[in-house]
This record gives sequence, C-alpha cells and structure tokens, in this order.
Amino acid sequence: MSDELNPQAGDSDAAQLERTERARSAIRAGQFHISRAGPQQWTVKNGEKLPYAVSLQGDTWVCTCMDYQQRGPRILCKHIEGVRLSEAAQNEAYLTNHKEHQMDQPDSNNLSERFARILWELRQPLDMSRVKRRQAPGLGSVPYLEGYDIIDRANEIFGFAWSFDLISEPLIVRWHKKVLAWNQQERRKVPITDANGNFQTEEVGLVYITGKVTVELDGKQYSHADLGRCIFSGDTPEALDMALAGSATDCLKRCFRQLGEQFGNSLYDKEIAQAAGLDNGAQATSSSQPNRANAASQTNSNGAARAYGDGTNVNGNVSEQEAYDTYKKATGSAPASKDSLRSWIASQRTNTVAA
Repeated sequence: MSDELNPQAGDSDAAQLERTERARSAIRAGQFHISRAGPQQWTVKNGEKLPYAVSLQGDTWVCTCMDYQQRGPRILCKHIEGVRLSEAAQNEAYLTNHKEHQMDQPDSNNLSERFARILWELRQPLDMSRVKRRQAPGLGSVPYLEGYDIIDRANEIFGFAWSFDLISEPLIVRWHKKVLAWNQQERRKVPITDANGNFQTEEVGLVYITGKVTVELDGKQYSHADLGRCIFSGDTPEALDMALAGSATDCLKRCFRQLGEQFGNSLYDKEIAQAAGLDNGAQATSSSQPNRANAASQTNSNGAARAYGDGTNVNGNVSEQEAYDTYKKATGSAPASKDSLRSWIASQRTNTVAA
C-alpha cells in the first residue's frame, strides 16, 4: 500500500525523520551524553534532565522516555536515535582508520563488516554473570574467568580464527615448606613438629609455561604472549599432571586478557575486583544450601567427592585423598579442616616413632 493510500505511513516516516534530526542536532551541540551501561544497554543524559535508559532487546529498541512509551517501538525516540547514531559513528571511525589495509585485501567489503563486528564485540563491557570467585592465598577471594568461558567467547568473537601455542618448555620448581596448623592458644598457624622437635615439611612445586594467542583481524594476524603458572603440592604424577594443565590454562587466559574487556582485563582493576562475581557467588551459595545435606550423603555413599568440615573440598592430590579416607575410616567423621588432617597425620607418625 502506498503512502497516498495510507496517510499514517507518511506521518510515521516524517515523525521518525524529525526525531532522527533532533538526535543529530543534540549530538552536534553536545547536549547528549551517551554512555554504555551493559552489552546492550545505554544511558542518555539530555542536558540537566535525568538520564534515560536505552536498551536493545533482541531486534527491538526500548527507551524509558515518555515519547517512546506513547509511540514506540513503531517510532523510535530521539534518545534511541542518538545511541544508534553514536554507535554508527564509532564503527565508522574504526573502519576509516583501517581503510588502507582493507583496500589491499580481496573482498574488502566483507572484511570490513567482519572487522567492525569484532571490534564492536571487543568494546562491549564484561558480562559480570560470567565472573566467578575463588579463595585467595590470604584472606578473602578474587574474581576470575574460567578457561572454558574464555575459549567459548573467543570462538563467538573470532569465529574459530584464532590459535594458542606453547612457545617454551614447562619450568618446574620444587621445594619443601613447613606444615602449619592452627594453634588455638596463640591464635595463629604454627609449624608442626614431631617427637624429636623436627619440623614437619611437605613438598610443593610451581609450574611456569609461556605461550601466545594469535587472532586474525582484517586479514592480518596479531599475537599476544604471556606467562602461565600453577602451584601444586605433593610428589605424585597426578599432582604434576594437574599443575601442567593448570599452567597452560592460566597462560591462555593471560594472553587473551590483552585483548581487553571481554577477556577479563577489567578484573585487574582493584575497585572492580572487590565486587565482581559477588552476586553470583551469593546466589550460588544460597541456592546450594537446601541441597547440602543431600550432597553430603551422596559424597559419603559413593566417595566421588570429599569435603572438610569447614566446607573446603579435597583437591585432586591422591595423597591427600588417601589421608582423608584413612582419617574418616579411623574416626568415623570427616576432618574439620586440612590443617586438622595434617595435625592428625603428624600425631600418627609421632605415635609410630614412639612405639
């Protein structure tokens, strides 16, 4: 149906054009202050007025202003048009900066579109629902992204046009450290000694490995190298095997971090790190509370998982698992903590020597 037969269509086109021009004028005059609040969310502040929230939900644009509430989404308000114009201008700037490289490549139009999409993806804020937290060596916890998450995100952004290569042999450092246990009277951890006054020690190690990530951007390859590391305890092949795999994963993540926000670079900001992943952890903790008794009963029945009384899981170290099972068989209950297990092992050794 033509606009002559459908006057409302012509009115809609005119109304949309008017809002687009108002947005363009506001941007030129510096009246619009547009900032990104999420992967598909923006805020638009118009002068001294309170900011409006703009979001892209699937293929539909949404705004909290009164104009959109009355006529959207058939007619996009000036705030939505301001966001659209701003995003288009940023992508155009990236393409202009790389125009010479694109002209040298075949099928430059397709390369330009793919390159613009990758750059746009890399500039998006990190989705905090991807962030996890783990216990730090001292008190508190630190945020991190899991290895599989980094790989999935890289596949989504680069379309599998990336690679990870190890560029050095693993370096393994070993040493012995004193075994510590919590002393209730001194209110601190103290070294454990045997009947002869000798300090109890355990073997620990650290694996270092260097690698690089290579990505393809606009027909050219770019590489980022970094160092990965992973600490382990014990002298079993299983402990070393897990440390080697862990150091490679850590290296992969640290290499990708240099590509910015989508791969967790902002998590190294101290202010962001304090809160990142806390909501997810709180939800995971609260949701797991009703099932804790069931999980414990399953653990006791099949022995597939082991946990201390303080809630800490036993790691993949075979020696620690065997010591845990021995303690549980002898006492009928799980050790209160890793330190209490160590103390018990030390006492068993002392009794053996005394006998």
